[in-house]
Amino acid sequence: MQDLHFEVIKNQHLLGSLWLLRVRSFGTAELVRGGHFFMIEVSGTYDPMGRRAFAVGDVRGDELWFFYDVVGRGTALLSELKVGEGIRAFGPLGKRLFSHEGDRHLLIGGGVGLAGLTLFAKELRDLGKEVHIIYGGRRAEHLGMLDWLKEEGFYFRVCTEDGSAGEKGLVTDLLTDYDPSWTVSACGPKGMLKALTRKLEGYRLQLSLEERMACGWGVCLGCVVRSRTRGFMRVCWEGPVFDAKEVAL
Repeated sequence: MQDLHFEVIKNQHLLGSLWLLRVRSFGTAELVRGGHFFMIEVSGTYDPMGRRAFAVGDVRGDELWFFYDVVGRGTALLSELKVGEGIRAFGPLGKRLFSHEGDRHLLIGGGVGLAGLTLFAKELRDLGKEVHIIYGGRRAEHLGMLDWLKEEGFYFRVCTEDGSAGEKGLVTDLLTDYDPSWTVSACGPKGMLKALTRKLEGYRLQLSLEERMACGWGVCLGCVVRSRTRGFMRVCWEGPVFDAKEVAL
């Protein structure tokens, strides 16, 4: 991991609060794997302070793709970046990534959390694995990555809580076709991950956790989660991917 300078290739609004930032990585893309993230500088000043953590949603040639929701001042500033501008980013980060073990993989993404799984999905496909994706959100506007799924040609099912897109319901309602022979990986809101942990007891379940981070390398202790066996673990350092049996959400 190192402090890097990227060039903005495209920074576009997709749907609702979701944006896509594409950057030229100058040779870093070949180091990135599914589950990796970068700490991106959103301001050259101390307003706001600190960087923001973003999963790498895709790698295409020397490009890195970051899908992000505009939810505060930092991400609002990120959305103002123009083509040709430079940004600083620290990474790739993440010591523990997804396991490719198993022949059949179900990936479950909630809202922008799907971006934590998409690069992993491409890795699995390249290995000849069977990949199914469940993509859920509260409303249709929270499903801004549908075009990416269609372009890549993955088998996927969509659900929304209000029924405005796909099937009406929660991601847990779409699990009836999947037995414990499937390896399940999930990323999204904590409530969704808790529900999956309860529903999929006895399954091989991997969770890519989203927590607020200030440093990205285990120093600030801002992203700790409770371990079931040894106190606390840092998402940025011991993760970001954990076996569901390890963590108490």
